[in-house]
Amino acid sequence: MGRRWDIRIGLGGLGLLSLLGYGVAFPALAGSGARGLGGYVGLSLGLFVLYLLAAWLVLRRPSGERTGLAMILGFGLLFRLVLLPTPVMLSTDLYRYLWDGRVQWAGINPYRYAPAAEELAPLREPGIAPLINRPTKHTVYPPGAQAAFALVAAIAPNSILGWRLFVLGCEVGTVVLLLGLLRRTGVSPAAILLYAWAPLVIFEGVQAGHVDVTLLPALLLALSWRQEGKMARAGAALGAAILIKLYPAVLLPAWWRRGEWRFPAACVAVVAAGYLPYSLGVGRGVVGFLPEYFGSAEDFNVGLRFFLTEGIRLEGEVARGIAMLLLFGVLLLVLLLIARGRTEDSPGIFRAGMAAVAAYLVLVPTAMHPWYAVWIVPFLAVRPSPAFLWLTGALVLSYLKYFWEPAGLPLWARAVEFLPLYGLLVWEWRTGRAALASSGHRRGWRPGVAPNAP
Repeated sequence: MGRRWDIRIGLGGLGLLSLLGYGVAFPALAGSGARGLGGYVGLSLGLFVLYLLAAWLVLRRPSGERTGLAMILGFGLLFRLVLLPTPVMLSTDLYRYLWDGRVQWAGINPYRYAPAAEELAPLREPGIAPLINRPTKHTVYPPGAQAAFALVAAIAPNSILGWRLFVLGCEVGTVVLLLGLLRRTGVSPAAILLYAWAPLVIFEGVQAGHVDVTLLPALLLALSWRQEGKMARAGAALGAAILIKLYPAVLLPAWWRRGEWRFPAACVAVVAAGYLPYSLGVGRGVVGFLPEYFGSAEDFNVGLRFFLTEGIRLEGEVARGIAMLLLFGVLLLVLLLIARGRTEDSPGIFRAGMAAVAAYLVLVPTAMHPWYAVWIVPFLAVRPSPAFLWLTGALVLSYLKYFWEPAGLPLWARAVEFLPLYGLLVWEWRTGRAALASSGHRRGWRPGVAPNAP
């Protein structure tokens, strides 16, 4: 009983301190431009420390205590609610979402024209159109995201609050599905804190409104159905996630079972069905801005590729192109190895999924905006990884690029973001191998024969 009260008091104190950060400190910074971004980086790092302390508190002695779980979920909701009325600060992507929804309800294919096109002049109004980033570029968001934009535009057109409430609704769905996953895997429900209190998810979710958060329910459904062997459902759910943002496609090879056709067929069918109506009249234009996204002008906070090229003074488009091809090739090889080594039990499917997401975040040679890492956070609630916990906190340093413009992101910030990630991954790999070998010896395991471990 005493331990329970210690946890409750600790959670209450950390929750209240965090609530002050979200509800008082952040609104004071919002609207102050680049200087505010510098303050936001400091605030986010402070909240991340509180988050780690809370995680240590509830995970060091896991329990199913309901009051503690209610406190975790209650504070997680409060953190998001206090951010709903705050000014947009971290990204202007949200304005493109609202614009694409508006264009669709005007009966126009969002892939047909860029926002600055004369054909769309009658749709422009002062609240949204002037704030769109890249107004001369066609939209890059896939059809699933476009369907979400249209849905919100139908209910609350041009409404920042309307979109944020939609994101919040998706997060509620994510929490419900994640609690189910924790229950099935035998992990304490208190581990939901690793998602519910994550500053990365909170700020990039309801505050910045990034569409990446909205794919998480489909992702968790795909994981759950794949674990249960419901292949067609799993493939359809994964296809829905890919239609919102393309990168969940890395899970297709990682979860595919040789000789099984329902999973990939359902995934491809859903993606094709999503693209087909939008491609009518625009053809290949349905990919929008995506081809340009791979150009050097879009490089932002690049990780491993930077250290293989510019970091050792290998500059220029040739070096950049070779490094990109190399890393994409390594990523594909790693995904195939994950699939080859995967077991078909529930823990094996989970490990393969988490490994695929982790491989993407480490090896992808394109931009690494903070919100691109949101989709690994539900996996961390089930299987905490010091390396990726570090990444979810450290990626906020990339916002310093805007604080120090035109100089850009300082080298030390990139090093703090990524080098500890690589070091911690090596440490996790070595300790994991040591634990596996120790377990194998205790069970009479021989080298080359996999132990029957979960």
